[in-house]
Amino acid sequence: MKKLSAFFILLLFLLLTWLSWNWYKNTVLSGNEVLTEEKNEYGPLVFKCGSDVPITNDLWTAKKNEIIAGKTVGKKLLVLGPYFEGEDESMGYSRAEKIKELLVNDLGEEVFELEAMPAGDCESAKSKSLHGARIKWVTRNEHVIEYLDRTFIYFKYNTTKPIDTRNVVVYLDNLIDYLKSSGESVLITGHTDADGSDEFNVELGLKRANRVKDYLMKNEIPAEKLSVESKGKSVPLSTNQTPEGRQKNRRVELTIIE
Repeated sequence: MKKLSAFFILLLFLLLTWLSWNWYKNTVLSGNEVLTEEKNEYGPLVFKCGSDVPITNDLWTAKKNEIIAGKTVGKKLLVLGPYFEGEDESMGYSRAEKIKELLVNDLGEEVFELEAMPAGDCESAKSKSLHGARIKWVTRNEHVIEYLDRTFIYFKYNTTKPIDTRNVVVYLDNLIDYLKSSGESVLITGHTDADGSDEFNVELGLKRANRVKDYLMKNEIPAEKLSVESKGKSVPLSTNQTPEGRQKNRRVELTIIE
């Protein structure tokens, strides 16, 4: 009887030891059991739902080095923080700021552009890269403003001359290299300010779009990969009551089609 009791006491001791070790490993060593599960299962970066604190794992170092290696003179690092169903857009901006904090010491404050984007259900989005966050080096100057999936090229008033602006040429040459390697297509849409009739502006927008198309075709992008349309003055980005607003409306918009 004493041997049986001793055996059960030993089993109880071993069980308590195992439970204690697991508690210590998951709470003291890692800080939080839930975060450890998320950190190990997903990656390189996720957020706990309802929190803006990024959780990284051992995949983050390689991802961080990849981002740093992409730094190019004249480009900005666009960071889009995700916000999920039931959350406010401000949470997306807060998460973008937290991602920036992981990179700013290596890249400097001045390269960042922060935005927010909806990312659906939080739990489902954990399986996506960076939990739905997007990080991309983009062109940002007075002639070219690049976003995640579209780019605006701005034009002077009523000009349809061949493309020779340095900023635009550099952007389009990089785009050409990308299109040749990816095989993707581009929708090119011309826009104008509100001066002139509808008919005039539809025609002007089309001329602007065709200028970009012609440049791409001269550099060996097939015509079947390029779609052209004009919205004229019907889709302004800004007011037409100021010179600055009208300048923003005189543009060609490029959208990559996968």
